[in-house]
Formats: sequence, C-alpha cells, structure tokens
Amino acid sequence: MEQKFNKRKVLQILCNYGLLLALCVIIIIVSINNKNFLTFKNLLNILRQVAPAGIMALGVACVIVAGHMDLSISSTVTMAGVVCVSYIKYKNADVLGMVLALVVGLAIGLINGLIIVSITSKKGRKGESFIITYGMQSAIAALALLYTGGVYMNLSGGTLHSQFGSGSTPIIIFAVLALILGYVMKRTPFGQSIYFIGSNEAAARMSGINVKRNTVIIFVISGVCAALAGIVLTARISAASSTFGNGMEMDAIAAVVVGGTALSGGKGGIGKTVIGVIVMGVLQNALRIMNVDTYPQMMIRGAIIILAVLLDVLGTNLKAKGGAQA
Repeated sequence: MEQKFNKRKVLQILCNYGLLLALCVIIIIVSINNKNFLTFKNLLNILRQVAPAGIMALGVACVIVAGHMDLSISSTVTMAGVVCVSYIKYKNADVLGMVLALVVGLAIGLINGLIIVSITSKKGRKGESFIITYGMQSAIAALALLYTGGVYMNLSGGTLHSQFGSGSTPIIIFAVLALILGYVMKRTPFGQSIYFIGSNEAAARMSGINVKRNTVIIFVISGVCAALAGIVLTARISAASSTFGNGMEMDAIAAVVVGGTALSGGKGGIGKTVIGVIVMGVLQNALRIMNVDTYPQMMIRGAIIILAVLLDVLGTNLKAKGGAQA
C-alpha cells in the first residue's frame, strides 16, 4: 500500500514538474557545451527578448486560470503596435499613440469578454472562448492589414516611445506588471474569484460571484497586456507591420502551460507564469545557439504545449484516483 502511495506521489510530481525539469536539463546541457550561454550578459539579453511575450503571458494567464482561452492576443499586439507607430511616425504624437494602443487592447478585450459572456450558459460552456478569440484574431489581423495598407513602418528612434524598448526598461515593465497581477490574483477577492470560476463556474455563480463581470475584466486585462507588449516590442525594433505579431500567442501560451497553469482552469498563476516565461526564453536562446531553424523551433513549442496538456490531464486523473481511494 505504501509502495503504491509513493509511486503515485512520484508520478504526481513528474506530471506537475516533469516538463519543467526536462527543459532545465536541456538548458544545463547547452550551458556545459557553451560557456557564454549562462553569462550575466546573455541572461539579461534573454530577459529583454522575452519581455514582450512575457507581458502577453501574464495577461493570458489570468484568462486561462478562469478556464478560458484568448487566441486574439497576437493580433492585438499587431493592431496596437501599428496604431502606436503610425501616430508617432506621421503625427509625431508619442503619448497619444501609446494611449490609443492601450485603448485598442482594452476595446478588443472588452469585445471578446462581452461576446463570450453573452453566449455562456449557466452550465458554464467555456469552450466558446477558444473559437471566439480565434475568430477575433483573424478579424483584427485583417483590420491591421487594412489600417497599414500592407506598408512596413519604421521609426528613427530618439523618442519617448523608444525608451520603452531600450536598456532594462522592458524587463522592469514585465517585472512590475508581474508583481501587480500576482498581488491581484493571490491577495484580492477578485483574484480568488477567478480561481473559483476556473475550478467550478457553476458553484461560483451559486455562491454569488458576478461571473460575467469578472470574465469580461480578465479579457480586458489580457487585451491591455497584449497592447502593452505591442508598445514594448515596437519600441525594441523601431518598426511595425501588419504581421509582426503573428505567432506570438504560441510563445505566451507555451510559457503559461510550462509554468504549470492548467488549461482546464483553477490552477497556476502569475508566479508560475514568470518561471515559464524565463524557462522558455532560455530554451529558445539555447535552440538558437544550437543553430536550430525557426520552423523546428515552432514545432518544439507546439509539442511542449501538447505535452504540458497531457501531463496536466494525467496529473488530474492521478489526483482524482488518489482522492477516491482515500
């Protein structure tokens, strides 16, 4: 009996942390083969590179904890970025451009949230968020293309906007946002209600939680975070186009699930997402050092998400069996 308990406990640990440990092993192997890999300079560069995707991940983590999904964040990054850059380039309006970019993110998140809660039944049909935000992703991508006319916009730098992408500023923005959202999710009634919604939406409704309002809020948070990521990213590269945010939702979601946030909702959070962002950033840097091409890197990220989901399902089943036998 004790041997079975120990075996189940080991399996539970592997399900919860096995993927993270495997990625860490890869990182250690690369660091042994390349002495410059784990230097302070390279680690700082990694943090600077992952900051935009990390900011996106913080927002979408709130959505995933609630048991929903937001695939529109990549198009939100694009739309916010092109709006911001266009106002800076053609109207020399840094502050207005950045404010409007955040408004764009807020509006997209608000529309997502309102559509989702309007069709969510009392039984908690959470699957719609995947399809709705996928549709929104396509719609916003088309809107960004119409807005830019397919024109690639570059900036000369030396503006207030450019400061958001220089030095350690992206890292500071990421860290401050992580602290704020971490506090909100763990220390406030609103944050606790999001975990409750993710665990059991029907029970959350019956307990008096305003599920619809809180669902709209988390999608707004996700949209604003994606817009902020767009501002930081355009400041880093001093340019924007109608496609520059494509695929970034994969980086953000991968970081969230690798950190241990369950796609089924109710488990995980901001702290684990930060760990996932850093690990995925270091892994991507390791793959570049190993001269792995872009497309295989995308395949690896996709495989990581699939494996993380499978491990989460296995861990949940083991926990359920353990509870039943107890």
